[in-house]
Amino acid sequence: MYKEWLKSILLIVIVASSAVLTYLVWSYEPEFSQIDTTIEGTTNIGQGESVSFEQVMSTYQLVWIQGENNTRGTTDPRALIGIRENLEGSNITSMNVYNSLNRLNVRGEESNEEEFLIIDYFSDMPSKSLFQTLGLSHDSTLPDFSFDRIVVDMKEGNVVFNLIDENRSRVAVVETDIAADFLKGHVESYSDTFEAYTPIITNQQTSNNKTAIYGPSSPGEINTERFMITQVNTDVMNRILFLDSPMESPSQGDVAIYEDENHIATYNTETYEYTYTNLNESTASSGNNHRTIQDIYYFLNSHNGLSQNNVLFDYTASENAATFRSTLNGRVVFSEGLSTAITVKYGANSVYEYTRPLIQTNAKVSDEEEVELLDIENVRYQIALHDNFDLQKVSKIVLGYDMTYADEETDLEFIDYTPQWYVKYDGAWMKFNEGGLS
Repeated sequence: MYKEWLKSILLIVIVASSAVLTYLVWSYEPEFSQIDTTIEGTTNIGQGESVSFEQVMSTYQLVWIQGENNTRGTTDPRALIGIRENLEGSNITSMNVYNSLNRLNVRGEESNEEEFLIIDYFSDMPSKSLFQTLGLSHDSTLPDFSFDRIVVDMKEGNVVFNLIDENRSRVAVVETDIAADFLKGHVESYSDTFEAYTPIITNQQTSNNKTAIYGPSSPGEINTERFMITQVNTDVMNRILFLDSPMESPSQGDVAIYEDENHIATYNTETYEYTYTNLNESTASSGNNHRTIQDIYYFLNSHNGLSQNNVLFDYTASENAATFRSTLNGRVVFSEGLSTAITVKYGANSVYEYTRPLIQTNAKVSDEEEVELLDIENVRYQIALHDNFDLQKVSKIVLGYDMTYADEETDLEFIDYTPQWYVKYDGAWMKFNEGGLS
């Protein structure tokens, strides 16, 4: 009798347990929010986006100077783009070009109460490209002046743009109808993006606070960032650029060659660099730098050759050549072993030569180790002490990224972006290594 009771109780327990387990299974909701992943989507810095002319003509830093001991700067893209967007529709009332920097003055400097904004570009650019970028109405007969720095006097009255050439020998004084208080209000709205900056003097051309070299005083520790990369197929580029399918010639080492009667392209599988040459086009200069830059931009945009992170890095008027580089976190990207720049040489009527990397970064994988960066004053000091370098030949010092293959060997390809000081020395960009340049 007891056995029957025990069997009944055991059966009831089994049935009840089964019912409870069934309920738990059907009512279970996985807590996806607790799953941690280190892969992040990121803006593609390869080929395939349509971008505005204003986007690629961006400055690389703003320096805000208020009196003698208050100097701050930023490379934050929000400030670089946001401040200028409020100027569209304003007017240029006059423009005068002077062959001496003695005409470079800002209001309030005698009493150390000046307030001005320095806008720095990587290389010379035409003033008419600037006016288009800012949306400033102007007389078409104004001279086209090449500059790489603007000293924006916003102390009082109306804003004055002082355009300075890269040699620090000439200035164009541009008066506007923009109220100084209006511009200052917009700059102040981005004040949280500004950090302490230090002026560096290297020679006679950088001897005051309007011509000095500026950079972050003490950048401290910055993370190396790792990205996954993919490759753009060369057939895609060939279909875009060749009228007919080109013949592939025998490769020469790591270089593949594609050609037809009037065009030739090469692709280096080690560096990912693709170069296309239009043999029908002459290299004659148009003499109009602003129009040439526009033509190059239209060519790249129509061929999906730019991304939101590309900026004009260099323009060489004698060769009609414009170079664009990628940026990350507002800092430009360099590399010794991988192709990182887009260069277009424009002929009399069309593109003569087009060089670009065929890699894309599709996802950020992780932040790697932190890199401790020297103070900018220490960078200047070490260059000055070096026997093989002349401090007077230094014209720019910027924080950038060094793009290299990641150390890990996997079936996927990863690249690291390592924070690094870069110096423009005697006209060429070089990486600062503790104690020298390379």
